[in-house]
Amino acid sequence: MTVMGFNFIDRAEEPQLSVNGDPRVGEESKVSCTVHHTCPSAPPTLTMNGIPGVDVTRGSMLSDGVWERTVERTWIVKEEDQSVKCTVSYQGGQKATSELRLNVECPYDRITMVEPPGETIEGVAKSVICSVTYKCKKNAPTIVWNYKDVQSSLQTKKLPSNTFEATSNLTFIGSLSDNGKTLTCTAQFSHGETSDSAILRIKKYDRTFEETHENSEGLILTADVPFKFSALTRSCVVIPCSFQQQDMHLTRGIWSKKDGGVVYHNGQSYILDHFKDRTKILGDLHEGECSLEIDDVKPFDNGPFCFYAEKDNEKYRFNNSCAFLVMKASPEKPVMTPVPEEVNAGSTISVSCSVNHTCPSYPPVFSWSVTNLTSEVTDTMTTRGVWSRTSTITFMVSGGDGVKSLTCTAIFLRDKQQASTVKINVKGSLSYQLRSSLPITIPVLIILLVIILAAVLICRRRRNTDTSLQPPPRPEKRRSLWDRLSRRYNEDRARPPRPEKRRSIWSRISSRAEDGRVGWKKGREPRHPDNSANLSVGYLNNTNTVNYEAQISKPHFPSPKNNRRTPHYVKPEVSIVRVSGEVNIINKKVVAMTSSFLRKKEVI
Repeated sequence: MTVMGFNFIDRAEEPQLSVNGDPRVGEESKVSCTVHHTCPSAPPTLTMNGIPGVDVTRGSMLSDGVWERTVERTWIVKEEDQSVKCTVSYQGGQKATSELRLNVECPYDRITMVEPPGETIEGVAKSVICSVTYKCKKNAPTIVWNYKDVQSSLQTKKLPSNTFEATSNLTFIGSLSDNGKTLTCTAQFSHGETSDSAILRIKKYDRTFEETHENSEGLILTADVPFKFSALTRSCVVIPCSFQQQDMHLTRGIWSKKDGGVVYHNGQSYILDHFKDRTKILGDLHEGECSLEIDDVKPFDNGPFCFYAEKDNEKYRFNNSCAFLVMKASPEKPVMTPVPEEVNAGSTISVSCSVNHTCPSYPPVFSWSVTNLTSEVTDTMTTRGVWSRTSTITFMVSGGDGVKSLTCTAIFLRDKQQASTVKINVKGSLSYQLRSSLPITIPVLIILLVIILAAVLICRRRRNTDTSLQPPPRPEKRRSLWDRLSRRYNEDRARPPRPEKRRSIWSRISSRAEDGRVGWKKGREPRHPDNSANLSVGYLNNTNTVNYEAQISKPHFPSPKNNRRTPHYVKPEVSIVRVSGEVNIINKKVVAMTSSFLRKKEVI
């Protein structure tokens, strides 16, 4: 007896998506959607969305009771195809969906140098074209060349069958040093690149390549013009020209191309549009100067350019008056004077950097990679039409041991530049840092030392200070109006001394003196027959007393009843006494009161 088991699930099984190979734009590709089921009589329905194409449905049994249903779609891959979805639907209404991301590739063809440079003459511009086709518009390439300072343009266009083409047109200017080298163009895509190359064949310019300008007819003067002259594109150039003046009083000088067309004329209407506002004659024609300056030199401004003159309606032609311009795409590299291989940090070094140029109106500007202490620029003419500009600087080597770079950059007109670099091995940075920090460290240390010494002296003085030098106690806090009017007084603070009470008449003539008051005390000694009195003076709130003893002779006063004579008053002398370290003079008024007191006593 065979027992069979069933596995029931409450949701639909998700379909499985797969792609045959890597889908590439413009090519045919296939994607499949598969699901397993157990009902061959009512199989599930598979639906695909996201990409258009043709479907093929297949079904097969995998094992007992399990069937497989597959839908395969064939389509032409497009750039915008991002993903595909597959939905399975069962008879009971259950559904399940799966999604697959399509990593669509953007193919491109190999780049081709459609127009190679071939054999060229030095300094003569040549158009070189490279082209590449690709499928995705968003994957447009960047085409680069292995030569810098060359002018190039990039154009793209759409071709039939959803294909795009990128074309780079290079204006190549070769020199004799480029002969045998490789010219390479490279198309760089987001996911790769492709290149093509050509071997350069450069020949030297010679007059045999051009038909001579001179002929035996009409030649009356000889000019001094170099037949070949170098010029930097986008800069300016001065073609040297001079002739022997024979008092001909020429009215105008004219430069023209060998094959026709006026390059310079004092009438602007005669000049070719290509050269308008870019040419002028330097110097005085009456002194035999006829040099031509061309500004913003173009790659195809090779010439040859020839000079002739006019006097009224008569033309004067010159022998050796034509010049061919050998174009250069890049300026010359500056040359630096030698520097020591090893230098100490903080030492001073002088170095010069020189470069040749052919544009005296706009000479190059130098830039250094170090901060200079002094700088000087000089100009000299090395040969006719060629100038040398030299920059000499003095700089201090900065700290930091190791190999450092010193770079001089010559910047030409319209931002063309060349640089030279030398290496310098720097040592002794630690001692340099110590020396450089001394001007700051020493004053700071002196200030700190002064502060520390001052603090120590103040501390010692405070410890040894006598109590007599301490500041006086703070004055008593001002009492409130209530405290001053009230008879009660706070016990927690000292009671101020009471002011001296005004003495009555009796107290003033009484023989007793109140304690703690200034007064005259009569001694308890009996009267002396010699009419003398012992008097003492006391000062309020002062523990010191001043005794005043004056021997006053006074006669005996008889009783008034007995008609006694008035005693003769002897005025006591004023004495000077010292109280609490101060000298006080007893007021004469006190003396007068004393005399009155004695008289009253006698009367009594």
